[in-house]
Amino acid sequence: MNCAKDKLLLIEDVKKDLYDFVIISRSIMNEINYEEKLSISQLFLLYLLEESESYKVSELAEKLGITPSAVTNLSNKLVESQFINRFRPEDNRRVVMISLTDKGKQFLKKMGEVKSKFLVEALWELNNDDLKNMNLSFLKLNYALQKYKNRK
Repeated sequence: MNCAKDKLLLIEDVKKDLYDFVIISRSIMNEINYEEKLSISQLFLLYLLEESESYKVSELAEKLGITPSAVTNLSNKLVESQFINRFRPEDNRRVVMISLTDKGKQFLKKMGEVKSKFLVEALWELNNDDLKNMNLSFLKLNYALQKYKNRK
């Protein structure tokens, strides 16, 4: 076999492994999140809100790669669950802002603790060399993905 063919086969293996990782991770996140039954997209929205005091709906739409109306639909259950607030600032009533509530912050804290626990438990199965190699591989993959994202 030639190098290009070997590389393509390895890439296919990595793609399958990444897909399996995502499926298993989603399943675990759904188990952790069974009471609230939030979608992965809703969880991601909460994690984004954790980064900042508040965001404009349009900013969240840009970060998530969806439309502002999709952000509104995504956030409806989070408002009902009292995880987020939607409001219009006094100085610009045309803008809709979203922020985390204390309940939302507590939920994310609990999710973070459980997620950390299961990751430590799962990664504990690997030896130190495997962990170092995995860390280096993720750094390289993240670099390549960032490069791909910025290619425009």
